[in-house]
Amino acid sequence: MNILVPDSWLREFLKTKATPQQIKEYLSLCGPSVERVHKKGGEIIYDIEITSNRSDAMSIAGIAREAAAILPRFGIAATFINDPYKLKLQRLSLHKDSLSKKLTIKTDPKLNPRWTSVVLSNVKVGASPSWLTKWLEATSIRSLNNVIDITNYLMRAYGQPAHAFDYDEIKGHKMILRASRKGEKIITLDGKTHTLPGDDIVIEDGDGRLIDLCGIMGGYNSSIKPTTTNVMLFMQTYDPLHIRKTSMALAHRTEAAGLFEKGLDPELVLPTIIKGVELMQELAGAKVASKLYDFYPSPYKPYTVSVSKTKLTAYIGEEIKDVEKILTPLGFKTKTDKTSVTVTIPSWRRDVIIDVDIIEEVARIYGYHNIKSALPATEPPVVIPDPQLSREQEIKIRLRYWGFTELYTYSMISKEQLGTQKTYKIANPLSAEWVYMRPSLLPSMLAAIRENLKHTKDLKLFELSMVYEYRKGALPIEKPMLIIAWTGSRPREAKGIADVLVLDGAISEKDGVTILEAPVVPYAKKQTYIPIPKYPPIIEDFSFLVTPEFQVGPFIEVLSKIHTLIKSVILLDAYENKRTFRVTYLDTTKTLTNLDVAPVHQKFLEYAAEKFGISPVI
Repeated sequence: MNILVPDSWLREFLKTKATPQQIKEYLSLCGPSVERVHKKGGEIIYDIEITSNRSDAMSIAGIAREAAAILPRFGIAATFINDPYKLKLQRLSLHKDSLSKKLTIKTDPKLNPRWTSVVLSNVKVGASPSWLTKWLEATSIRSLNNVIDITNYLMRAYGQPAHAFDYDEIKGHKMILRASRKGEKIITLDGKTHTLPGDDIVIEDGDGRLIDLCGIMGGYNSSIKPTTTNVMLFMQTYDPLHIRKTSMALAHRTEAAGLFEKGLDPELVLPTIIKGVELMQELAGAKVASKLYDFYPSPYKPYTVSVSKTKLTAYIGEEIKDVEKILTPLGFKTKTDKTSVTVTIPSWRRDVIIDVDIIEEVARIYGYHNIKSALPATEPPVVIPDPQLSREQEIKIRLRYWGFTELYTYSMISKEQLGTQKTYKIANPLSAEWVYMRPSLLPSMLAAIRENLKHTKDLKLFELSMVYEYRKGALPIEKPMLIIAWTGSRPREAKGIADVLVLDGAISEKDGVTILEAPVVPYAKKQTYIPIPKYPPIIEDFSFLVTPEFQVGPFIEVLSKIHTLIKSVILLDAYENKRTFRVTYLDTTKTLTNLDVAPVHQKFLEYAAEKFGISPVI
């Protein structure tokens, strides 16, 4: 997952004199990889890749915490400021005499580990201030209005998705969080109607209406409108598995879903709603109109992970003496003794579970570039190459040397491309173009040729990829297949390549394109010796007049199998509408005579006329 981080927004959480170039370089060496730095409207923006296990770093504050731990390792002072975890409930002014708005809430702790919400009155929906609009748009979030922009600010700043409901649209001011029933429908904020597969996390109001597709997108019926004056601000965490399954089943991917499905820190929920209320008061004139509802039945309990110093040194390759200094800025509490290091894990770093996770943290902050390389003391292990992969690599290299361009196409095809073949249909296709698992590479190749013919008429393309063979009631058989295509009639070239690459494939011509399709199997490990024939062959050449539809490949395949005396059939020459074939007759037990060959000769001509409608030139 990548996030965009404006430099000025980053420095709201990071106090340092480091230049953008230094931040880019040192973060990439020891933390999240900064893929590029660019400017937009005078703002310097970091494009940062975050690994999926580090949901804590998928925010401005998370990146700032990483930078505050890494920059001092390079002699640059840096401090993590405005830590959201230090926001306390006492910051809010909750006067009992003004808390007139009520909510009836019923939730499920298995689906929803933590629920926090608060009602705000006197809200004035309007445009956001320029600083907020600038920051959001710099991170590819479109500014809508001050209320929605505040929720997006919280998600980007803290990595905690937030949602705002129109309080007056929540019928009966009642909210029930539950698992959906199969076939229930909800219209989301983007106007799309979704039929739910069942077991999705949803919220219904007092009239039984679904008003939220939890973790993915809010309901249209409870959305914030220009006339909204009472807002219910909502922060929560969900079971990641449910969010992932619903998002994929509905093919509805949102940034909130991408965060929730990775598992968010429930301890961050309360600080985020505190900041959200403050921003609503500041930017929308809101007043707190209800108590703060906080359902958190199983609070986080810090745990410890220990690693022996011997193992730490063995894995890194050298003794690290300042382990505590390395880990403390990341939020870990560390105790060391003569033999081990014991670390208390903060709530936002629950990805750290076993001792090697601690070793990884120490190694990356210490700097992999600082670890001295050393050759192993023993001989290197014997690696036996996979014959299938070696075979595929050999084919690709040869075809590239012969002037072919390799294609990479999707494994899915549309209904139109599929035709009548039996294959697997994807349960939740993201597009009408990617509905079926392809049983052949041909549809993808023909589509690529049609697109590229707009630019050039001479194409030599190939693809080596998997096809999916249908099995009733079972998973597909994945088979590596090779397809090679030329524009124009090139059957002889196709036959030559098939012979050189030792492919048992089919050659065809379709829509002015020559196609060679063949399964890719490793070279046979067991080779059979075939002795040189003791007896001489008889060779005959036949010339035929052919039609434009005539295909050489099927002709050779059929005619070479009509009699055991036929050793081979090859195309000898092609000129205009003439094709000359050489037929070799051979008997391994005796010398053939013309009388032996005569009936086979006659049968060859009869098959040519009957099956392919061609006759020899006399």
